[in-house]
Amino acid sequence: MTMILRHPRPGFMWDWWAVDAQGFLVQFSGGPAPEHLLAHVDRVDAAAAWVEENCPTWFDDAPPSLHAFSCNSELPVYTRNGVPDRPLRLSDAPAAIADVAALVELHSAVGDAWTICLDEGWVEVAPLESSG
Repeated sequence: MTMILRHPRPGFMWDWWAVDAQGFLVQFSGGPAPEHLLAHVDRVDAAAAWVEENCPTWFDDAPPSLHAFSCNSELPVYTRNGVPDRPLRLSDAPAAIADVAALVELHSAVGDAWTICLDEGWVEVAPLESSG
């Protein structure tokens, strides 16, 4: 089954989060996301607004401890922004972020990968929800 990746608002910046195979929080900016996440775009937007408002206090004015990747096109290729010294685990993330990050589980640990191509097996195709 093919993974469908889409951007909810092409041409506009959009941040979303995932959890990698080792339980670390990963932030993605600017590109497409797994299609099943788009059903939760309001929750993801609310999480992004929370981060915008709380980022300095969330990190106690220290550099962010996130694995962060950005994309500058509609292709699902994300490039790392930096490697955190002490990456944040999903279990330690604020609830506003953890709730939406748990919606996307990566098959691999991001570790020190510099490039992630989401359409190359990083994300599992979401199972169809049962109606009963």
